[in-house]
Amino acid sequence: MARPTLLLTFLLCALAGMLGGCADECNGHIESTVLYFKEGPNHKGQLVYANVANKPDLGIKQTLMREDKEFGTFGNVVIIVDSQNKFKGRRTICFDTFTAQKSPVATQLDEERIPRLVLP
Repeated sequence: MARPTLLLTFLLCALAGMLGGCADECNGHIESTVLYFKEGPNHKGQLVYANVANKPDLGIKQTLMREDKEFGTFGNVVIIVDSQNKFKGRRTICFDTFTAQKSPVATQLDEERIPRLVLP
């Protein structure tokens, strides 16, 4: 009896994958929506620009520019330093623990106040 249920579950997940993918895993209480990715410093990894949904004191209100055009203004922006490309292609990132990182000297002036986070 368990085989038809297992087969049905497999087929539904495969169909969901073809229609747009399953939702990103959310492992943590701090939820963020990925806005866009940018190549990391020294071509190592990536920077993830994200808007934190449920912890307003973590990010800052910021108007983001992308390719010299206004991308939008968001209420709780953070930059997640992803040196190993763990979050590549994700739409959401959820976490509990993080380490704050100082902004590098060579950062864009309009981004120097944005908190930079490193996730374990």
